Amino acid sequence: MNTISRNEAQSTLELIEQIQRQTRRALAHGGGPFYMMLWGAIWFLGYLANQFLSEQLAGYIWMFLVSLGMIASIAIGWRHARRLRYPTHDARIGLFWLAWIIYSSLIIWLTGAQTDATRLSLIIALFAMFGYVVMGLWLWRPLAWIGITVTVIAVGAYLLLPNYVDLVMALLGGGTLFVSGLYIYRSWR
Repeated sequence: MNTISRNEAQSTLELIEQIQRQTRRALAHGGGPFYMMLWGAIWFLGYLANQFLSEQLAGYIWMFLVSLGMIASIAIGWRHARRLRYPTHDARIGLFWLAWIIYSSLIIWLTGAQTDATRLSLIIALFAMFGYVVMGLWLWRPLAWIGITVTVIAVGAYLLLPNYVDLVMALLGGGTLFVSGLYIYRSWR
């Protein structure tokens, strides 16, 4: 039976910590935190519009915000893909989100969920958080926890505070995404 010396164990632990720091720095320098801050801000503004403006005006604001967000996301992805050693990985992420948009739109359309604005907001949030959970399982576990946390907040608000679900989603849903992205960007550099 092989035994490991105390110095070898210490050296191995230091190497593991160094790799963890390098991984965190790579994530902070990648596009992830920027996507999270961008979409957190979009959620914040969009859900505030849902809470305080007419359904029609809020819909126009969401269309503008999502269009702006998609353009900004493409720009962020393009900018950071040039720095990556394996840019195909980044392309797969973009293709995943494109497939997510197509499938979630089809499901919403085919189920008729778009007839109730509050339920539609919840369903879109759940689809988005499903995407975060998948990304977390695939790439980086904290994304899965962010997705689960926002899912619990969204469903809890829908069930317990139905008149304020959009306000809760603006503050806690959008806020969680934005603050998580900001935390990663600022503290892991």
